[in-house]
Amino acid sequence: MSKKSRTLKKARAQLRGDARPVTKVKDAGDAIAMIPYLLGFTPADSIVVQALVGPRNRFGPCFRLDLAAAGDAQTQAEYVTRLVDHHRFGPVMILAFSDQPERADPVVRAVLAGLGQIGVSIIDAVRADGDRWWSYVCADPSCCSPHGTSYDVETSRVAAEAVLSGLQRAPDRESLRAQFDPDPARRAEVGAAVDRLTGSASYAATCVVAARHIDSMIADSLDRPEMLTAEEAARLALAVQDLTARDRAWMLMTRANADRHFALWRFLMRSVPDAVMPPVGSLAAFAAWLSGHGVLASHAVERVQQVRPEYPMARLIADALEGAVSPLTWDTHLRPQLQGAPDLGPLAG
Repeated sequence: MSKKSRTLKKARAQLRGDARPVTKVKDAGDAIAMIPYLLGFTPADSIVVQALVGPRNRFGPCFRLDLAAAGDAQTQAEYVTRLVDHHRFGPVMILAFSDQPERADPVVRAVLAGLGQIGVSIIDAVRADGDRWWSYVCADPSCCSPHGTSYDVETSRVAAEAVLSGLQRAPDRESLRAQFDPDPARRAEVGAAVDRLTGSASYAATCVVAARHIDSMIADSLDRPEMLTAEEAARLALAVQDLTARDRAWMLMTRANADRHFALWRFLMRSVPDAVMPPVGSLAAFAAWLSGHGVLASHAVERVQQVRPEYPMARLIADALEGAVSPLTWDTHLRPQLQGAPDLGPLAG
């Protein structure tokens, strides 16, 4: 049995079928192995701030940024410090994923200085190049060699637990971005259906009826997106062109059902012509954010903004991503407040 197989077997014995990875962080190697699963892809030339929670230092929220260019390290460090302070992170680990120490070192050292000024506890700060990691805060050669400490993500205990709990990692961000590329064959079919519906003499009346029945349309589609006919997909996409219907679709999302909504709206996003895609893509982006997949949300927003740069809902989601707003705030604060505003009107035009 290979080392990787033995690691998976041991992790399987320690995890319940419905468990999320709640592993204690024992060292920098654990964090380096887990980050790709928490982000959904293997980062490169990136700085990641990983919050640790509870008395056993379990993995909490994290965020990632591209490493700043030369000369911009201080500006990036100030931004990172503001985010950590705003979200009241407790102890954190700072991880730079890069094989360029001349690029990573200034950023990490500036971040360490900024977090030190606001009293944030630093468990460790490291740079990982894919094979070895180096600590910025530990100079003890018995545990943190100046020549680096080797690591292997594939045989890591925490990576095995991540896999068994259902987390996945793509090789790079381009693989995630490709999830939102149009499906040419499907798009041609749905586009033809959109043209038929919009060219119909009864189109206006059809839109009114669809907007009134948006709840049932979504409920009927939620668990079978890939089985939707071209006309069903076109009707749903056209229905959410109406801002009230789109916002109703938005309000139907919760943390519990966000994954299902994401599957539906992403499928439609790839199926519809650009002319009707922005509301559909924005709903996909929001569902991705709500389900905890911020990187996917950013790619969905990017795709919407390529088609309609100033679409307000996409811009609102982009602002939430930039501010590292937690999806937990939706169910507990934002959604109840918005549902309780009877004369709210469209949330974002």
